[in-house]
Amino acid sequence: MAFMKKHSFKIAVLALCAAMGIYLFFTYAAAPKQELPVMEAAPAFEMQNIDGQPVSLASTNGKARIVYFYFANCPDVCPPTTFLLSQVQDQLEAEGKLGSKAELISITFDPERDTPDVIRDFADRLDADFNGWHFLRGEETETLQLAKDFGVGVVKEEDGSFTHMNVISLVDQDGQIRKWINGSDEGLTAEKIVAELNKLL
Repeated sequence: MAFMKKHSFKIAVLALCAAMGIYLFFTYAAAPKQELPVMEAAPAFEMQNIDGQPVSLASTNGKARIVYFYFANCPDVCPPTTFLLSQVQDQLEAEGKLGSKAELISITFDPERDTPDVIRDFADRLDADFNGWHFLRGEETETLQLAKDFGVGVVKEEDGSFTHMNVISLVDQDGQIRKWINGSDEGLTAEKIVAELNKLL
């Protein structure tokens, strides 16, 4: 009894610390990771990669995917956003997920000017790994509609250029769009994109 009286304050502090530890464990460590909600089904597509091989939404099922619409002659948002995706590629590669668990898919609005050779040069400047990053092209009209079906607003201008929303779509293993990311967000980093993608893995 005397021991309890003498050390009551220490015991109370230890009990409080233990209670706080249990609370933090169940709040952060044991709590399930936050999942991304299903937004809608990603629209089906099949296009050719720069080697002329068909790639479709269905053929890439089973992997989490980043889908981005761009064109190589883009004067503003496409180059920095695609460079950011190259950093995402590098991080996924470092984590051992590129090609096996996650892939990137870049689809051009401008198949007339973005020939396979032009796209290959564009991709090579980014050190793109074609085992985990598909660069696709199809008919222009169908591609513009596909972009809109993905939620990417796009308009072809009279000079042949394109005005478009800078949107990165995250698609899960079952072909469901789980998140749209603003590629022009100044605070966006490769680490943030990978963190969101990892929620699907």
